Amino acid sequence: MGKKVIAIGNSLMMDDGVALLILDKIKKSLEDNGIETIIGETDVEFCFSLLNEVDVFYIMDSTYYGNLPGTLTFKNLDDIRKTKDQSRSIHSLGLIDLINMYNMDIKGYFIGIEISNIDINLGLSNILQGKVEDISQKVMSFII
Repeated sequence: MGKKVIAIGNSLMMDDGVALLILDKIKKSLEDNGIETIIGETDVEFCFSLLNEVDVFYIMDSTYYGNLPGTLTFKNLDDIRKTKDQSRSIHSLGLIDLINMYNMDIKGYFIGIEISNIDINLGLSNILQGKVEDISQKVMSFII
């Protein structure tokens, strides 16, 4: 059983790409600890094709729960499926829907990163840019 981290998002849409940026930042440290990293971007079908019932998956995506930008939400995938949680994640909800549709017993966690702004633009909003280090450290601590 291995650990795999999947980041979902669109780097052309400002904060929507925050999970991609965070994973890119911590990728080397994760891989040094034997954890596989996957930049899934917005290709939910590709991400789904990598899932299995043996490994532990950490699915990272941007969220909009109305919390302060940069707030992290950690949820067990079992809890999301059991409660039919409507996470306000644009992409991982589709991935979780596929998991449910195929009745897969995927082990792992959803890591949501609260956004400030989504717009057509490269780079994060100023508020999230200032929190990248803190978010990266918290995500690393959770996964390792």
